[in-house]
Amino acid sequence: MSTLIPLTGADGRSRCGPDCGGGCGCPYSRIAERGPVALIAEAERCYPGQWLAFVIPPGEDEYDPERGVLVAHSEDDNEVWDAVARITFTQVVHVYYNGPLDRYLEWADGV
Repeated sequence: MSTLIPLTGADGRSRCGPDCGGGCGCPYSRIAERGPVALIAEAERCYPGQWLAFVIPPGEDEYDPERGVLVAHSEDDNEVWDAVARITFTQVVHVYYNGPLDRYLEWADGV
């Protein structure tokens, strides 16, 4: 089953994000201070053949991040997407399959 770390604002609302300025008290604006930000390559070694979802902290390249907070992982992509749906919409989330290309293409053919 996937892992989920909820990242909503202090008031439980979804109005915070990379450009909120940090005055809202949301965990996203302080993710590097509070969260378990790790090298994505290290997490990939722990979960081969699984779908991974990371929240990308401010300052990282959202298209090619090196660090992030692993919020969900599973062999079932639906479990990961269900977990991601519970994350506030303003956070930068990076989701991908961490396995062989042929298995990904097999999955893509079935979608």
